[in-house]
Amino acid sequence: MVLAGSTAVKDSSATKKRDREERDRLVRHGILAATGDSKLLKFTRDHEFTSASRAAGIIKDDNASGPQLWIEIKSGKSLKDFLSPSS
Repeated sequence: MVLAGSTAVKDSSATKKRDREERDRLVRHGILAATGDSKLLKFTRDHEFTSASRAAGIIKDDNASGPQLWIEIKSGKSLKDFLSPSS
């Protein structure tokens, strides 16, 4: 879940973006909208994604691994750390 008010990169330099079609759909439906900052888009409402990687890719405007990129601030652990069995 990405919360309303969260921001996303408006346009990265990546040439192949696997989530571009979904990102364009979010813009068309007003879920992602322009901000006063020419480099960012903003989520206008909460949005649930089908995967952590899709959310990360849309936010970065690039291909991304959600389990590696989503970090819990308090612990510093990634989603991958939480999903991996304890050693």
